[in-house]
Amino acid sequence: MSVTQWLTRGLSALVALALLLASLVALVEIVAAAVGRAPVVVRYPEWTAWLREHSWDDPVVRAVLVGLVLVGLLLVLLALRRGKPAAIPLHERTPGVNVKASRKSVERSLVAAASRTSGIAGAEASVRRGSARVDARTVGRTESDLREQVEAAVKGRLDSLSLERDLRLRVQVHAKGER
Repeated sequence: MSVTQWLTRGLSALVALALLLASLVALVEIVAAAVGRAPVVVRYPEWTAWLREHSWDDPVVRAVLVGLVLVGLLLVLLALRRGKPAAIPLHERTPGVNVKASRKSVERSLVAAASRTSGIAGAEASVRRGSARVDARTVGRTESDLREQVEAAVKGRLDSLSLERDLRLRVQVHAKGER
């Protein structure tokens, strides 16, 4: 999972927890008011007195409001951000039949193609909307043509998949333990 996905999930969990706690507090206060008791959790008289003393021009009020707007904008931007595609469309070989390959299977296929290159000990691949990235690891062999060999193998594999859109390919070769 990407950092953005972790951040989005974490923020979503925090917002959900805050809404749950706020609803529980509201429920407790409503029940207390219904039975004629004083506020239980939130001290309304103190809050209303503070709010009467401070206007919209107060720096504290403005700072809180700006902070809330920024948090809201961050949440909206994270929600609208497009993630990695779950499936990648392939060329239509039969009219009317749409075929897709899962992003994970395309990544595994690119890893296999890179790993089959002589001198490569392992690889990792990542496919996004318009690009593919392959990071290959080698053990000791640092010849300059190794990257070109890996790139040719991966490009050949991408061509054989006949994806609907060509992916921009970026290949890096690192000695094992280096990055």
